[in-house]
Amino acid sequence: MVEVQQYAVCDFELYADVGDKNPFAVEVTATFTHELGGVVENLPGFFDGDKWVVRFSPSVEGVWTGCSRSEISGLDGSEWRVQCVGNENADVHGLLGIDPEYPQRFAWSDGTPFLYLGFECDWLFSYHQADAARCYGHVDLVASRGFNCFVMNLYAHTGFGSRPNDDTRPVLPEYLFGPPEMYLFEGGNDAPDHERMNIDFFRDFDRLMRYLHGKGIVVHLMLQVQNKQVNWPARETDADDRFWRYAVARYQAFGNVIWDVGKESKNLYREMGDHDYVLDRMDIIRGADAYGHLLTVHDVELRNAGTLSEPDRQSDFVTDQVHLSDAARYNREAIRRMRNSGTPYVNVEYGYELAEEQLKTYRGRTTAEWDDILKWTWAIYAAGAYPCYYYDNTSWDLIKFEPVPESWMRYRELRDFLEGLPFNQMVGDNEYVERGLCLALAGDAYLVYLPEGGDTRIDLSDVDEGTPIAVDWMAVLTGEQSSGEMEKSDFWGGFNTDLVNPFGDKDQPCVVGLWVGGKGAIR
Repeated sequence: MVEVQQYAVCDFELYADVGDKNPFAVEVTATFTHELGGVVENLPGFFDGDKWVVRFSPSVEGVWTGCSRSEISGLDGSEWRVQCVGNENADVHGLLGIDPEYPQRFAWSDGTPFLYLGFECDWLFSYHQADAARCYGHVDLVASRGFNCFVMNLYAHTGFGSRPNDDTRPVLPEYLFGPPEMYLFEGGNDAPDHERMNIDFFRDFDRLMRYLHGKGIVVHLMLQVQNKQVNWPARETDADDRFWRYAVARYQAFGNVIWDVGKESKNLYREMGDHDYVLDRMDIIRGADAYGHLLTVHDVELRNAGTLSEPDRQSDFVTDQVHLSDAARYNREAIRRMRNSGTPYVNVEYGYELAEEQLKTYRGRTTAEWDDILKWTWAIYAAGAYPCYYYDNTSWDLIKFEPVPESWMRYRELRDFLEGLPFNQMVGDNEYVERGLCLALAGDAYLVYLPEGGDTRIDLSDVDEGTPIAVDWMAVLTGEQSSGEMEKSDFWGGFNTDLVNPFGDKDQPCVVGLWVGGKGAIR
């Protein structure tokens, strides 16, 4: 019997001689049954060069019994017993999903809310191939600044290095990680063998995944990207289908994974002429996933603000890429999209922060200084939605973390501030305030964001008269905080209660959190 901690990932190996068969086309599945009756069934195995692997993660303490099934006799009928003991990793909380009580919010399977704060690093896999120890150090740096999710590609070939640019400076090769050292199929990107996966590539990716999982960092995994010069298998071929199933089989035991059909999937829509291919990929992913991970599709259509495509409707949450360059507009669009979808909403790549050291890299319409990006980020959260941050020097194939921007500390402060509120229970509703943006759990907690600073008034008519209200202010660009207590005004039952900005520079953007009855006193 193997002892495994709850939510940990363990591998069971199988060996067989399949002769001339393509081992990547050989199917093996497993079923694991808990002693009290819980079942994980049709868990697919995968070929790993000299063996097949069934990768399992127990969700409940107790004894699990597993059994393999395959048409290949050597792979059929293997049995395992797993003693699942308590989880000792405080950063690991099981499978990420939708909060069952609040369907527009995220939560882990152990009930812990998850405040998605994404960090886009598309070539993180390539950075890891080149220098794993350095990569881990920078993962830890990013996590220390509050980011808890990497948005990344499974594979991308070339990015900035081959893209025309009006910047005449040379690319700095020591910071360029495209093309990667390893391609995900055998044969290389120029002459690929799409019938066979590159096992060395996937074993390296395994190590990165295990590190991120152990840190409790979510991996929002873009399974494909169409505009980074990747030589993918021909659409809707056996090799194409096999790729999708293989990736899902290999990484579904990691509870921190979100599946995303592809970065900027509008390119698939443009290529195929409709959404059928994307919808079919979604079916393949769900059919191969025994655990039921979250599934989404990034940026399904060009200029899709305010709309809801069929892939959006079939996703567990909407992942968008909308550039609006204004805090109020980002807030409005997030509220509108959530109203349409009924699911969580994530805006991935809404602005590009100019780096401390401005190197020759990507520039876009919403490339901006750090203070603008931060103001837009707060506006998305004030809608009850989630952002994914983009930093010029780390998000594409040019990766240079130093000098570390001071702006990243503001995201640590942002996350700490929001996690002090009952975020999953709160709803974006700007009608509570005379000016500014508001997220509210009426009568219990309020977040007010003032992108232009100043004072405002808030409707506290849902609060019982005489109830003390804990108040925390924070200047979002400096992190300066001011705390105190207040009560609602007696004007119209608290309808016009003043929120007076305590900072010397009243014009700087700020947020204020209100806890009715004191912090932690949510009814």
